[in-house]
Amino acid sequence: MKLNKAMSSVASALARRHAEPALKEYDSFESALRDSDSYEDPRLIDVVAQKTRRYRETLAASASRKITNRQTAQILFVLSHVQPDHPLEVLEVGGACGAGYFEVKNLLPERIARWSITETPAMAAAGNKFAKEDQLSFHSDLTSATSVLGRRDLAIAQGVLQYASNPLQLLRDLLELGFSYVYVTRTVVAVGANAAIAQPIFTRQETDISAHGPGKLEGAAIDGKSSQPLTIAGLESVSQTVSAAGELLYWFDESDDRVLTIGSRPVTVRDIGFLAKKSSLR
Repeated sequence: MKLNKAMSSVASALARRHAEPALKEYDSFESALRDSDSYEDPRLIDVVAQKTRRYRETLAASASRKITNRQTAQILFVLSHVQPDHPLEVLEVGGACGAGYFEVKNLLPERIARWSITETPAMAAAGNKFAKEDQLSFHSDLTSATSVLGRRDLAIAQGVLQYASNPLQLLRDLLELGFSYVYVTRTVVAVGANAAIAQPIFTRQETDISAHGPGKLEGAAIDGKSSQPLTIAGLESVSQTVSAAGELLYWFDESDDRVLTIGSRPVTVRDIGFLAKKSSLR
């Protein structure tokens, strides 16, 4: 009986996987972008801003500090490892309206000296409307975001690289900005037979607008879909890019492998993260 139930569960999982619709493959990021919405979608930005505001209020009202998931534990590990002798000056690429900052401030307030976020112009404007804190600022380009930092201690990119037109170039740019450490997380890469691909795979993802931002937005009716280009680089290319510009300290496998059908081919992907430091840092 137990074996039959296990086999039934496996069969159900395989049926669900095969039932997922194939993703369209594009010849370039620009082609996928023309067929997509963007993170400038006012509906998406409004949802993220509202969720972040409520998330910040919930954290502030909580009588205890809680580590709620593996990602939270991972960022706390990184912050405890990086420059432990002084509060950190942090650049976050793609930090939306600051949920990551508010979470760290709640759990390890003494570790933050300054937190600078670079985002799309519309998202940065939304963050600036309600996040009136001396330690936190929002910017629409890397030059402005880094100019407000007194030191370049840590650069963070959470779930960002795969939405860039060239993830490897964005990664190189981050590693070459002169930060002592670079922390990348929630990044989709091709593994298995596609791990060594030289050129990234371009596709498009569709999500519920209500899925964006931290937590849930209770009491609000949010309908609709949002779509964004998705650029998937090979695992080996990501690893080689890091090794060429710095020293890889820790590697995080953040999900199980899963198979996406992109165009006519199956592509095995995984979410990964890593912490790297400048090669010259002692």
